[in-house]
Order: sequence, then C-alpha cells, then structure tokens
Amino acid sequence: MRIIPFTRLRNRLVLDTEGKPVGKLKDLVVSALGPFPQVTKLVVVRPDKAELILPWESVRSLPEGREPIVLCDEESELQPTSLRVDEMLLGRSLLDKKVVDTKRRKVVRVNDLVLTEEEGRLSLTAVEAGFRGLLRNLGWEGFGEWLARAFSVKVPHEVIPWEFVEPIEMELTKARRKAIYAKLAKLHPADIADIVEELNPSERAAILEALDEKTAAEALTETEPEVQASLIQMMESERASEILEQMEPDEAADLLSDLPQAKAQELLETMEQEEAEEVAELIVHQERGEDTAGGLMTPQYLAFPPTLTVSQAIERLKAEASEAETIYYLYVADEEGHLVGVLSLRELIFADPGQRLEDVMVKDVVSVRPETELKEVAELLTKYNLLALPVVSEQGALEGIVTVDDVLQLIVPMIWKKRAAKKYI
Repeated sequence: MRIIPFTRLRNRLVLDTEGKPVGKLKDLVVSALGPFPQVTKLVVVRPDKAELILPWESVRSLPEGREPIVLCDEESELQPTSLRVDEMLLGRSLLDKKVVDTKRRKVVRVNDLVLTEEEGRLSLTAVEAGFRGLLRNLGWEGFGEWLARAFSVKVPHEVIPWEFVEPIEMELTKARRKAIYAKLAKLHPADIADIVEELNPSERAAILEALDEKTAAEALTETEPEVQASLIQMMESERASEILEQMEPDEAADLLSDLPQAKAQELLETMEQEEAEEVAELIVHQERGEDTAGGLMTPQYLAFPPTLTVSQAIERLKAEASEAETIYYLYVADEEGHLVGVLSLRELIFADPGQRLEDVMVKDVVSVRPETELKEVAELLTKYNLLALPVVSEQGALEGIVTVDDVLQLIVPMIWKKRAAKKYI
C-alpha cells in the first residue's frame, strides 16, 4: 500500500510504452460509487492542449517521486474513452473547493487529495486541508520544510478521512446531490445550520435543495432570520412551501413576516390550505408585535373536551401527539372552544382511567392574552415554573400556546447584549 498526494501526480509527464512523451497528467477520473472513490481513468493534456481520457488500465507503472507515468501501449494504439454518468474529474471537482468535515462539523477548503495505491489501483481515501497541503498545492512544499527546519517548527497536517467528507462545490444533478449529501443529512439540524451559515448563498441553497423537507425545515429553523429569508427567496415556490409546511406554524410565520409581502403571499397560496390558514392567522397576530404572546404562540397544542375520560384522553393523546409542539400539558376546552382547565402529562397518567377530565383538571388556569408583552410572559413562565402558557381571546377562547423555548430564544440574546454592553460602560 502506498500513499500518494494528488498534487504530486498532477502535471507529471506521461510516456507511452516506447518512452515517447504523450503529454502531462491533468486530472484523474474517479467513480463516485462506493465508500472510497476509485480512480478509473486519467486525463492527459497533449502538447497541442488537446485532452486525452484514457482508462486506468492503460497505466503500466506509476513510479515514485517525479518520474514519468508509463503507459502500456504505444501512442498510436491508445484507446481514448469518455466519462460515464457516475464519474467525476477528481481535481476539478474537489481541489481548492469547500467541503464539510462532518466529524468536526465545520467547513474546510481542500488543499490536496490523498490517494492510496493498492495492487495497482488508486482510491481516494482522504482530503488534506492543512498548511502542508496548501504548500504542496502551490509547489512550495520543499521551501516550507526548509523554513520549518530552520526555525524548528512543524508544518501541520490536517488530513480528513473520506468517510467524514461531504463535498459542497460540485456540479451534480439533483439526484446525485441528494446521494452525495447523505452524510450531512445525518447531522443534528443545529450543526447543519452552523455549516450552512459558513457558506455563500448559492452553496446554502444547493445543500437545502438536496436535503429532505423535514431535515431542511429543522436546519433552516436553526439559522439566523436573515439567512432564512434569503434562502427561502432563492428557492422555487413549490420547494419553499414544502419546507414551510414542515416547520412549526409559529416559526413559519416568523419567516414569512421577514419576506416582502408579495413573496409571502405567493408562498402562502402555494402551501396546503390548512397549514397556510394556521400560518396566516399567526402572521396577523405578529403584526401586533413579535414580542407579544400572539406573535410568539403556536396553534399546535392538544385540547380535549371536559367530558372525555382519562383513558380516552390517553388514547387520543397517543394518536394526536405528533401534531402538537408540546405534550407536557393537555388543555381542556368546552364546545365553544373556551379554555376551562389544564392537566400536566404526569397528572393525566396517574389519574383514575375512568374519571372524566373535568373531575381531575386544574380549573384555575394561568393564561395570557394575545397582546401580552414578552416580559410578562417570561415572568409568568418563571413564577409558576411552566413549560408553556395558553393564549386566550377576550372571550376566553383558546387561540394557541407560547412555549418556554420560544421565549428563551428572544430573551437570551437580550441578556447577552446587556452583559456585553456593561463591559464597556
């Protein structure tokens, strides 16, 4: 087994079996299939600048150092070929391009490619992103090593195994891009969001386009509001609406509120009617201010009639839990939708299965109105140690709930800003 950096092969002289120059190695072709892309062809540029693609089987020897690559046939007998659908030019696709290091969850630039030779075959096994790889790419590796010895310092290696590499800047079809980004899709949405924010707008859009709607929605939610708005506007309306439908209604409403009115209306009209109506209603509340209960609330909660038994409520809870943002509280509402009580999940589980909800619920419910300010919402959540607060209309109808995580997302940045300001006062 032999390790060969790609940049040490690039521009190497290629000879035919008689020792006559054919040209110089410009690039290698790899098959994108399998865990480690295998070199299948080489691209030779002739003295007249014409390119010749040859099968890897044409190579007789690949000497160490800077010795020429020797082919198996005379130049007149070479059999040029072309790229297959599953193949890509290695250097053009990856060298000097950005990739995601999925192990360290960061974006890096590829300075060199690590090839492994085994039994006459070459495979891509890693990429190099460190300073040593950059020096080698620029042709300054020797000078860099001399300088390092002179000052008694080490030139660092930063080698990333291919199993942790996710390419970004690649010209791929939509289907191939989805296959390539399989590793990235397995990361936590917050990590995907951090990676997306390190990229330029077109790269961000390419990644979100390749992810499934649910993963894309979760990742988009974790990004900064200006990034969300930019990405949604770059997408086709149908794709954007599919992602919005996967988001929590309050988060989708927040996003649409940051878009131009015409664009927001276009996306609402493209969404499924039920989801669009929920989001549109929240947008109306947000017009009063995002820092109010109405602007923060979500309509995804569980509310059952008071005549339901505990056992019936548990069965309905199992069936409907996936539609609610939180199941820590079960709200009880009458036929007109008025909030009349609440139970915690713990209280529901430990109650007598035959009892009706109206007999076990807490009737003195702490609630807020849609216009209630963020500060008061936060104070009530803290005072009563709640995970969510119901939002009711003037007539007492349950309109939504505000969850503690949505409040924290607004309050925590404010605290950081205040602390940062105090340092300079």
